[in-house]
Amino acid sequence: MKHHTLRWFLLPALSLLTIGCNQLNLYTEDKGEVLARVGEHELYANDLTRLIDPGLPPQDSLAALQSLVDNWVRKEIKTAAAEAALSGHSDEIEEMVAQYRSSLVTYQYEQEWMAERLDTTVTTEQIRTYYDDNRNTFRLAGPIVKARIVRLPSGLRQSRKLEEMFRSERETDRNDFLNICQKNQYLTNDFSTEWTDFSTVVRHIPFSQSNFDDFLRTRKYYDVEDDQYKYMMVIDAYRPTGDYSPMERETANIRKIILNKRRQTLLNTLEDSLYRAAQSQKQFEIHLNQ
Repeated sequence: MKHHTLRWFLLPALSLLTIGCNQLNLYTEDKGEVLARVGEHELYANDLTRLIDPGLPPQDSLAALQSLVDNWVRKEIKTAAAEAALSGHSDEIEEMVAQYRSSLVTYQYEQEWMAERLDTTVTTEQIRTYYDDNRNTFRLAGPIVKARIVRLPSGLRQSRKLEEMFRSERETDRNDFLNICQKNQYLTNDFSTEWTDFSTVVRHIPFSQSNFDDFLRTRKYYDVEDDQYKYMMVIDAYRPTGDYSPMERETANIRKIILNKRRQTLLNTLEDSLYRAAQSQKQFEIHLNQ
């Protein structure tokens, strides 16, 4: 591999310091002026047009320009050094480049072909059917819950009343409780609207129980207090380890699975059709020794 002397230059320093990007032919139809050169590679002003805001003040525009040019020079120097150091591996590198280009072109072709044909509608019935047919793949590795947590100042006089409201199943009590918490900036964590791993929930409260399932089987309410705060947790619903994960929790995942299966089916169809077309047109031959 031929080794090139690495050379680079900017426009004359005085010119750079006194004129802005708009005066460097950055916004003309041609390539503009040569801003830097490394070996046989040149960087033109027009190459940087889209990278610099034309509304920048001259000083900021110049600073941005100098940074871009310096980064380009460094990249080109590193590339040249790498090519020189790996000159003995040129065949391997060309093969890697060819494989990458093939993969990139194929991927882009598949995506465009797929965009015109893939049905992205997944109905609730299709999700339910998949869930029912594959229930054993949705076993829980740990308990999940719907729960609520609140942190109150320790020693609060209204603590007992607030606890009653917090534990109440009446919607009016819960709403009143939340209003009080918001008004007084008491910290709350609401996990009651969707199923959540219990291990995630207890990160928000001092909790020393090691066997989550034993705890959840016997407790719906838990409180603990330290020098600063009183923490309260209510378990509205739970499912133990080994139970089935609810379909509502798996809906997004099932939708992805169904769409991936459709994609794979379409890709197989594309590949088979291309193969048959090429075979009928005698575009390939296979020679195997029997």
